[in-house]
Amino acid sequence: MKETIKIVILSRDRPKYLKESLDSVLNQKYSDVKLRIVISDNSEEDKVSELIKRHYVDSDIEYIRREPPISSREHFQTVISECQEKYVVLFHDDDVMRPNYIKTIFPFIQKEGIVAVSCNAFLCENGISKSKNKSHYFTSCKRFDNEKDFLKQYLLGSYGIAPFPGYIYQSSFLKKISLAQLPGAKYFDVILLSTMLRHGLILWIPDSLMYYRIHDSNDSNFEDVAGRMALLNYMSKQGIDKNRGPLLMSRLIFWLKWILERDKKSILLWRNRIILKFLFIKLFYLASKLFFWKKLFNFIKK
Repeated sequence: MKETIKIVILSRDRPKYLKESLDSVLNQKYSDVKLRIVISDNSEEDKVSELIKRHYVDSDIEYIRREPPISSREHFQTVISECQEKYVVLFHDDDVMRPNYIKTIFPFIQKEGIVAVSCNAFLCENGISKSKNKSHYFTSCKRFDNEKDFLKQYLLGSYGIAPFPGYIYQSSFLKKISLAQLPGAKYFDVILLSTMLRHGLILWIPDSLMYYRIHDSNDSNFEDVAGRMALLNYMSKQGIDKNRGPLLMSRLIFWLKWILERDKKSILLWRNRIILKFLFIKLFYLASKLFFWKKLFNFIKK
């Protein structure tokens, strides 16, 4: 009997990209599994619903409208709670699967002890292009068995990260995690993946099996100060020294960008003077360390 993989496309008011994303899922070429394709529409407007009715009324696609719309975190939690299949992919409505995504990634998630697997991705702006830029630069499978090593990949100077929508999960382990209790605000996805390591191994494979679209409405374009600090603090709790190395560099870059975005008149407020003092002291410390120049060189080289 064939295994069933549930592919949920999480959608919110982006019909412009959804059709290409959905078609790429429908075009998966692997007859050894059964695909259950679901559109979870968390839109405020009716354009996604209209697109489905216009183009996919006769397709074997399940459509669910979330009314009223809910937060991104609630949307993920709801979709996860509805999953009865052993394997699930939580895909985004602005990204595109390459035809061999399922065929290539599925054998890895079936291996004993693996709870989640992600691929590499080609980064492209707006339309699908022939861009050679990738999400990460590992040339062989990268295996993670602890949160500290996993979280380090999200810091400055790493080889990049696997795309969040590119993951396939063992559903039973994903359902053990309460997203409502995870810190990190909009960066909860990183902590979700990190928490999965308490149940098994995460694998990143080098194959570029999707296109990760970069555009003006990407959530990553908007910084969440409280969420970013919660994520950095979480990394510190997992054993990454916040006063040394890549985590310190990430903190510095975050606060430097933050202070540069402030109104010039507000820079001398007492709370901003504290940040300026922190930046001055830590930048002076880093400039005396060889690893700082190595990381900076690797970052510029990429």
